[in-house]
Amino acid sequence: MRKNSIKNRIYTYAMGRSYFSMKELRKYLHQNSITYTNSNLKQSIYRLKLDELIYEAGRGWYSTIKEEFVLYKRSIEKIIILIKQNFPLLEFSCWSTKQLKTFFHHLPSQFVTFIYTDKDFLETITEFLENDNYNVFLNPQKKESEKFVHFKDRTVILRPSITHREPKDNNFASIEKLIVDLYMETKKIGLLDKKEFKRITENILSNYRINLSEMLDYAHNRKIRSEIENIVYEIFMYTNATFY
Repeated sequence: MRKNSIKNRIYTYAMGRSYFSMKELRKYLHQNSITYTNSNLKQSIYRLKLDELIYEAGRGWYSTIKEEFVLYKRSIEKIIILIKQNFPLLEFSCWSTKQLKTFFHHLPSQFVTFIYTDKDFLETITEFLENDNYNVFLNPQKKESEKFVHFKDRTVILRPSITHREPKDNNFASIEKLIVDLYMETKKIGLLDKKEFKRITENILSNYRINLSEMLDYAHNRKIRSEIENIVYEIFMYTNATFY
């Protein structure tokens, strides 16, 4: 790799950054008076990906982390199958805090499953799950969170879904959606404190690659993009990761 080539300049910029955006890369090249053409920039990015020196991390985002995050699904398979068998046309997404148990610093005394679906079906799903002996809370607020401690198992919280962001892949929420939803539940019902949320997110982002544009787009839909961006920036401020 030639020292002054655009490819090498990008490589030098990328190393030491877990994630970076194309926008920030262009800013870096401009600030350092590095001339390039769009074609040359795209070709250099392509070659770096081909050499497995950088990886896709969503639209306009790249990462130096090779291993992509895999969210284990076994803990919620049963309830997803149950709902799909009885409501085959229902669009919904599901995730559980149990899927993140290896990332908790303080393991919670109970795990909670979250289901997001059309608000018009929430009461129907609540009744159905209660008849199957689940402890169900319909769109609870913080004042109701004290009730959760009385139930150690099979606790489910139902929420209205967010427009056009429910997954089409077998109803399993993605890690990008989960992180944003987890932050919302931290705010809404005090599911965990913000320090623990930040620790979990840091453990994920520092060790695995996720789709950052998907996470930030979903955070935008939930009207908390700036809050998520600030947390991510704080996580990587000492490793020079760049966010906009």
